[in-house]
Amino acid sequence: MSKLKILGAGAVLTSAVAQTGVEMDGSPFSRGFNAIATINLTGATGTPTVLIEGSDDDTTYTTLMTVSAITASMVKAEVTLQPYMRVRVSAVGTAGTVSAWLEA
Repeated sequence: MSKLKILGAGAVLTSAVAQTGVEMDGSPFSRGFNAIATINLTGATGTPTVLIEGSDDDTTYTTLMTVSAITASMVKAEVTLQPYMRVRVSAVGTAGTVSAWLEA
């Protein structure tokens, strides 16, 4: 059975905001492990950009996955986990929400 780690739930796409970093502190969610990152868009309109980001120190983040063209409500990609992970809306849309999680 898969395990999930929630990065953000119901964040609005109309505000450029980063969710609080989630610590990857135990197997199977540990630094260097791979996981499937899922971005789920609900009611998205406009041209939002959503990122999955990772960090060594919970301060400086690197982009690991980008969704900028809304062609599907759910996008998945494999990422290598960093000690901290988060979801961030970097460019706003005109409506909708985003939820993101990791699956291992």
